[in-house]
Amino acid sequence: MRLSFFAPILPLILLVALPCAAQEDRRSFGLLDRLPGEDPSCDFVNRSYERTFGGNYSARIYGVQPTGDYQLIETEIFVGDLAYDRQGLGRWHLRHRGLRKTIGEIGAVFRHCSNASDSLYGAVPVKVFQVDWSRNGYNAKSEVVIATATAKFVKITSHFVGESPSDFPVVMGIFETKRDRIKSPPKAVDLRNE
Repeated sequence: MRLSFFAPILPLILLVALPCAAQEDRRSFGLLDRLPGEDPSCDFVNRSYERTFGGNYSARIYGVQPTGDYQLIETEIFVGDLAYDRQGLGRWHLRHRGLRKTIGEIGAVFRHCSNASDSLYGAVPVKVFQVDWSRNGYNAKSEVVIATATAKFVKITSHFVGESPSDFPVVMGIFETKRDRIKSPPKAVDLRNE
């Protein structure tokens, strides 16, 4: 008898509950299986990529000088359907957020993944992978650091083979995925209609 009571309102419950659950990670691809064309050796890296890049996160991108010093290239913040970025310490820009997938225009983004070590990043237990990275015609030998507890990216350091997308042959990205630390900037130039 109870089931008959809930049957008429079940669609209404799902209509309200599912969007609320989806807001936690609205950009998630909803895929935890290998996509056609992915390198099987990169399953953990690819699923971690989707967990990181599918949710809200921020990233600071640095160019690594030959001396080992870092120079801030760009800061990116992704919240829901919005993307904020700024070059160096310049003004923030607001854009529509696009999906980034583990398969690029010419194939898998990550290839030949090897789990180099289980380690610590500060006090955080991590898995460190050596990978070949490729996107938009750029190629790199990269080290990917993934938090063991969350299976999300913490850091990626890429040594570009051939041309680099920046003035630096080595680029490092540091990620923040804790929701309470990801805030939209107060003022941004709105470029969503351009």
